[in-house]
Amino acid sequence: MLTEKQFEKYEKLIYEQLGISYRQAKREMLQSKLNKLLRREGISCYDEYYNLLLSNNNGKIWNNFVDEITIHKTDFLREENHFDYIKANINNIFQNNPRIIKNNEIRIWSSACSTGEEPYTIAMILKDCLPESMNIKILGTDISNKVVSHAQKGAYDLSELSVFNSYQIHQYFDKVEDKYIIKSEIKDLITLRTFNLMEHFPFKNNFDIIFSRNVMIYFDNSTQEKLIKKYYNVLTTGGLLFIGHSESLTQKQYKFKYIHPTIYMKTV
Repeated sequence: MLTEKQFEKYEKLIYEQLGISYRQAKREMLQSKLNKLLRREGISCYDEYYNLLLSNNNGKIWNNFVDEITIHKTDFLREENHFDYIKANINNIFQNNPRIIKNNEIRIWSSACSTGEEPYTIAMILKDCLPESMNIKILGTDISNKVVSHAQKGAYDLSELSVFNSYQIHQYFDKVEDKYIIKSEIKDLITLRTFNLMEHFPFKNNFDIIFSRNVMIYFDNSTQEKLIKKYYNVLTTGGLLFIGHSESLTQKQYKFKYIHPTIYMKTV
């Protein structure tokens, strides 16, 4: 049984390193995840595993811990109204952000990309609604090495493609044995890598659109405000921030202009 003292140590570690807030209400969930990890590593003591994590930061044991502690739920075309908004307002997006037309380039960040469905969906949508000559650059990041590796393969089961009709499946995927592989013309638009949102943002160039959907719900209000500010600082003027339907910037300090439910713009 995870003691109160042990829970507090793990809770602090997770909060400080990952930004995720595990409250008492999630104590049983955390204990279940830890038990699974301890069995995997052949360890019987919570304290021994904790000390191992501290000495193995960024190693395999730590990465396994992060993979288990974080939640990875996503689908193709998830919260489809965001993609409908982009298609319906592409000219307004250009008008509000003249950098895109000037440089003939659009830069998008899928900041919690999980197994890749979000950045691949973004690429599909932009490929269809942007001029063929425009350079599309999409960065997909996630804190979990495991899901980023899955995303990089771009291989999915037919059951995961239920939102697409047969024409779209043929358009975007190649069937290889029992898997459906993202076509290279879509995959080549995307760079996928591991990144912790709690770290300093090292980007040399700002983004025109940031997707941060259903990730802030795991953070407390203070961490959310810090992240929102960091997003603001790496967006171009006229750039858009998309958040999840279960998220809100209400009662938070932010500089964004409210555009539409879950859609915000950087105006200065």
